[in-house]
Amino acid sequence: MRLFKNVHKTCFSCILLLLQLSSDISTDTAYSHTASLKTKKTSDDAKRQIRIEPMHIKCTHTVPHIIEFFECHLSRRNNRVYTSGSLRLRQPIARLEANAVLDIYSSHGQLKNIFNLSVDCCAIVANGRHNSRTFDNILQSIFTKINVLPKCPLKANLNYTITDFDVNESILPVYIPKTYFNTSLYFRYEGRPAGQAIVVGRVLN
Repeated sequence: MRLFKNVHKTCFSCILLLLQLSSDISTDTAYSHTASLKTKKTSDDAKRQIRIEPMHIKCTHTVPHIIEFFECHLSRRNNRVYTSGSLRLRQPIARLEANAVLDIYSSHGQLKNIFNLSVDCCAIVANGRHNSRTFDNILQSIFTKINVLPKCPLKANLNYTITDFDVNESILPVYIPKTYFNTSLYFRYEGRPAGQAIVVGRVLN
């Protein structure tokens, strides 16, 4: 969707700082360093003006003999937008794969791909983690909003429901320029397309 023509050119960049104290640092110095980090975090939180706002969402599937329904919708409360949805299967699924895609719009209205990850959904829910720190933080937040923690094989005749999910901006860099984005999950079952969830939104600051 080439809907947004006048947005700032940007690229999501996450800088991961790994701070490690060596064993020969004195207790007083370590305490001072920890206090400094807490002060910086408080300062960063105070400066954080980012808000991730979904604008449109659509969930569809192409395997009606396997998926009974797959739906999702947005709701707005207290100046925030929340995502909810549900999935119900007609038969158990032992293996499910997906591609996770994030695109942003350039100042010329062109989509620029940020990442396209191949994801083993069953491995993720089995381990409860993902190697990407940002992706894992989002995953942990999703897990807190699901009525039943999914495990493969995914069960038939069970409503898997996520309620009022939103992105916690504290996991993002302190500043990200305004932009519009398109993020998608394309599900595959036995190597064939099975469904997709597409979100179009914007970054506000």
